[in-house]
Parts: sequence; structure tokens; C-alpha cells
Amino acid sequence: APVVMNKLLTVLLMNVVAFLGGGTQGVRQCWQPRCLGVFGLIGTIYALGDFLDMLSMAKLSGGVYQVLLQTKLLTTALLCWWLKGSGQTSLQWHVLLLMFVATSCFVIVDEGSSASGAASGGLPLGAMLCVLLKVGVSCYCAVLSEKYLKAFSDVSLPAKISGLSTTWAMMSFVFFCFEPEVKNNGFFANWDSMTWLVIASFVVKTVSTMNLLQALDSVQKNIGEALAVIVIYVAQVLLSSVDKAFDLSVFLLAIMVVGAVKTYLLAPAVPKEKIQTARPMPGDVKLVSLNHRPLTHEGP
Repeated sequence: APVVMNKLLTVLLMNVVAFLGGGTQGVRQCWQPRCLGVFGLIGTIYALGDFLDMLSMAKLSGGVYQVLLQTKLLTTALLCWWLKGSGQTSLQWHVLLLMFVATSCFVIVDEGSSASGAASGGLPLGAMLCVLLKVGVSCYCAVLSEKYLKAFSDVSLPAKISGLSTTWAMMSFVFFCFEPEVKNNGFFANWDSMTWLVIASFVVKTVSTMNLLQALDSVQKNIGEALAVIVIYVAQVLLSSVDKAFDLSVFLLAIMVVGAVKTYLLAPAVPKEKIQTARPMPGDVKLVSLNHRPLTHEGP
């Protein structure tokens, strides 16, 4: 339910920003069919990812869940190569693999014994499958969002985020109507001030994520999310209200992750002349004449 409210508030905020920036014309841009058609579809897929996330989090320990989420780095890089033709150098692939392993080790060591769900009767395969599907959906949406945020340069960013969040809210509402907690206790059951704080933080996250995808790329965005795990650990150690002891092994793994991220950012990218064009969709076939003569069709 907070997901639905988060997206509704995002739509409202983006329409206000569009109005302040472009008046009624800016608001009309938020609701034009062209914008809703493209970004609305992406928002629908994002809502599916949220639903898969909800199904998995209740059955997996935090450690296993976070480790599976770290596959987003490699998955996003593969989807960027497949959908956009933007490949990685050999050095970048090795650094991405190092980041995945290092971040996974960081999460496992930080979680301790709770990371291994095997001790309590084995890992739930259904929940693990939901997490992996959620990773695939999230990475696919991130690559699509990056592609179309940059392609629709004539549309304002608030209009793009509004179109994305509109269908995201609608489909999330449909999915969460099947949640027993919502059906039995209502939409606002157990809400308090912390719920509204979380909703506000996710509004900021949605807007900042779309800004990052438009300015950078989806791989760098997921690198930032991997670093966020380390930031949370440092905050837990520093805050006196959280009972979290400093662990040297966890700290050294955190330094390894940060070093791998820095190495990736410093690594030379694939030269533009070697970047392949995105793979054509089925049916996109173009006939050309190799001898510069017009192609003609002769009957049998």
C-alpha cells in the first residue's frame, strides 16, 4: 500500500513541478498519450517487480535477499549490451564480477549466521525465484528507462516521471488488492508517522533515480545502489541508537567494494567505433542492393 501512495504523491509532485515550469502546457505534457504509452508501459513492469519483491521478502533472510540483489550489476551490463549495444571492456567485465563477489561477501559477513537460511530448513526456492525475476524486471526497466529518458529529449523530465508513476500506481493498486493484509484490514491499516516518512523517502528515490538514469547510465545507477549497502552499514555503526558493533572484516570488504567501484569508473570504456548497434527486433528487415542497382521483383 505505501508503494501506491508513494507513486500517487510522485505524480502529484511532478504535475506541480511541470505547472511551475511550463504552465498548463507542462501539465498537458504529463498526460499526453505518447508519454503515457512509453513510460506508462515501463511503470507497469516496475509494478510487477514490486509485487515479486513483496512475495520474496517475507520468506527470505535479509542476507540471502541482499546477495541475490547484487546480481543486478551483471544483469544490467548484459541487458545494456543486448538492448543498446553498449558493451564493456574485458577490464570492466572483470571489475563488475569482482564487485558482485565483494558485495556478496560483505553482505554475508555482515549478516553472520542469519545469512544462511539453510540452517533453518533450507532455502525457499520459490522465494529465490521471485527475487531473481525481480532483479531481471528491475534491470530491464532501468535499461529501458535510461534509453527512453534520453531519447525523448523534447519531453520534460517531470512529464516522463509522471507518466511512469501513473501506471506504476495503478498496477500496484491492482496487485496489492490481492494481498490478504490489505483485503482484511484495509488500505491504511497499521500506518504511522514512520510509514509516511518511508513514503516520502521513496518519492525522493524515484525522482533522483530517474535523474541519474537520464544523466548517467543504468550500470552506474546500480553501482550506486551497491554502495548504498555500505553506507547503511557505516551509519548503523556510527549511530548510537543502533546496536551495531564495528567489525574489521566487514570494514575491509567495504573498502574492497569501494575500490572496485573506483576501478570501474577509471577503466577505459569501449571505443565508440567498436560499439555495436542495438539488436533489431524481429521483423525489422531492410533490403539493400549490393551492386547499387534497384531491386526488382520478377514474376515466376
